[in-house]
Amino acid sequence: MLLLKTTETSEEIRACPYCDGTVRPTDTFCGHCGKELKNDFDGTREDVISQLTPALLYYGMTLILLATFKFTSVFPSGLEGMIGVTIIDVLIVIAFWARNIREINPLFSFAGFDLRVAGLTVLFAIVGSVVVSVVANWINLSIQDDVFYDTYLFQDTRNPFLFSVIFIAVQPAIFEEVAFRGFLFNNVARLSNGESAIFITGFIFGLIHLQFISLFWLVPIGLAFAFLRNKYNTLWYGVIGHFTYNFCITLFEFKGWF
Repeated sequence: MLLLKTTETSEEIRACPYCDGTVRPTDTFCGHCGKELKNDFDGTREDVISQLTPALLYYGMTLILLATFKFTSVFPSGLEGMIGVTIIDVLIVIAFWARNIREINPLFSFAGFDLRVAGLTVLFAIVGSVVVSVVANWINLSIQDDVFYDTYLFQDTRNPFLFSVIFIAVQPAIFEEVAFRGFLFNNVARLSNGESAIFITGFIFGLIHLQFISLFWLVPIGLAFAFLRNKYNTLWYGVIGHFTYNFCITLFEFKGWF
């Protein structure tokens, strides 16, 4: 937006967004065209609802999809249904990824990538998976993906462990990070700041899994990955941590540990 200064005072004079007439920051109406002026003259912020629309649309679509699979019989049971809902879920993420590709792709840059941070992320993911496994076993709760992933679904495949790793560790590590720490984080951060986006996306990440008890570990996991995303401006640490955590959970299940 055009900013001018008067020669008599240092008060900023701005251009009316409707007629380009000069107005002051304190003006409620334009003295030239008479239209009401918004408080945000710089035009960099859109209406809050329109800003939140992409995030709400993604969250709504994903929530409906997973709730439909979990609470209805629309999808076939077993492996067939799981693969079907996974494909739809991935396609939704790809659609939003493509729409925000210029903002998301730089998050996959290795510029500034620190092996020490990656190593600590792996270490904490392993420790976290052990702690969660012990707690879940204590309360007799499955800690596979609380919506539709479970290792027993792959028991009749040629390589149950390999397919379990692909669907439980690899796919969520990539596509959930792109979704939650990628465009969802970016969308929320535009309206607030990185710190707020950490908490908002962290809680949404926990809620989307549709398991009340699992919130006690899914929310902290979501917060941790969002913190790494905000601090280092990359998705790689989240992808690495997410994969490590889910891989360990899968390994523990196959080995019968905990």
